[in-house]
Amino acid sequence: MHLETILARQEQVLDKARALQEKDDFTPGDQTRFDALMDEANKLAQQAANYRRLNGLSDPADALAVANQANGFYGDVSITRQPATYKNLGEQMMDVMEMTLDGRGAPRARERYQQVVNAAGGNTGTPSEGGYLVETDKAADIATTAIQTGVFSSRCSIQPIGPNADSYSYLAADDRDRSDGKINGVSVYRKGEADTMQDGGKAKLNERELRLEDLYGLVYVTNRMLRDAPAMAAYTKRVLRQQLSFRLDKEIWEGNGAGQCLGVTKSDLPVTVAKETSQTAGTINATNVVKMMGRFRGNLRSAAWFVNQDCLTQFPLMTIGDKPVYTPDFRGNPFGALFSLPIVPVEFCATLGSLGDIVLADWSEYLLITKGGVEEAESIHVKFLTDETAFRFIMRNNGQPLHDKPITPLNGSNTLSPFVMLAARTE
Repeated sequence: MHLETILARQEQVLDKARALQEKDDFTPGDQTRFDALMDEANKLAQQAANYRRLNGLSDPADALAVANQANGFYGDVSITRQPATYKNLGEQMMDVMEMTLDGRGAPRARERYQQVVNAAGGNTGTPSEGGYLVETDKAADIATTAIQTGVFSSRCSIQPIGPNADSYSYLAADDRDRSDGKINGVSVYRKGEADTMQDGGKAKLNERELRLEDLYGLVYVTNRMLRDAPAMAAYTKRVLRQQLSFRLDKEIWEGNGAGQCLGVTKSDLPVTVAKETSQTAGTINATNVVKMMGRFRGNLRSAAWFVNQDCLTQFPLMTIGDKPVYTPDFRGNPFGALFSLPIVPVEFCATLGSLGDIVLADWSEYLLITKGGVEEAESIHVKFLTDETAFRFIMRNNGQPLHDKPITPLNGSNTLSPFVMLAARTE
């Protein structure tokens, strides 16, 4: 079947659904037929998308992104004055409840929800799990603020994923071991006039893939709050932002990589600096810090010291000779800096004296993939005895370090990394 035929058939099905929707005496039988028509329309939309993929065609909904890419522009474009279906997230949450319970307001709620689907490109239906696509501007607000709020996630390299993809593959140069004088498996020579050009070797590239995984947020609201859409919207966005960013940061730090982000501390990329001989337990000294700097290989402009709050008392009196290595900065960075790199206390770091209590890190060396859109599902029976309703929100993302191991330099016995830790000092 040709693309034009598929699209024409889809439009016919949608016209029938619109005719049903406009009936004044909308019956349960009409609802069944309406749902069947929408399912058929969504299947045709997927068939059209498959046809485009198979034949190398672009989706008209992606025309702006394709044009930007052709002109070398990869920034974000905000379309203003686009009419919104809902005034706020709370109004859509009320509609989700109506559709879930199939209440008196369900037909009108489904009509509004279909406007959201159409605005998203007309090919996003209700998934089998019972999720509903959150309106674009509200979804972007939730997803963006969750990432920007995170201590780690806000510093990562962000890679958006397109609508027809569920993973991201990239080629990483196999240049981590430079001890043989070759970088990425390629040698470079100078050739004399009569010399024969030598074989430089083959470029070594490792393909690395990162698949999207679902991250769930569950929000409980009281039935009284359900009657106040603005209050429910503000509350939901606030608690989602806090909890989603916390969970994402925790995974970026120590996730096991199985259905979630691979955390830096669970990867092979960090290097560990040994403690000093006879160093007192539960201390951090200037020599530790200097040696950590010596093992660091990353962008110093984006690097920082990430420490447990218990470590803060170790820095203000730290000196080399009579020169302080700690500098206070009560305006720009209230916790000061070591060697001009800011100190950032985070609760994910281990307590003072343990491995991971202080980490010198450049988080731009961590890749975080995200896919636009947030889905929402409602469960009226959860917490029913306490007069509460649960709304589940789903974001899709994943992350891992850009590289899988430290760098072995041409000369020198120490490996280098954008993530440097200090060994435990417990004895």
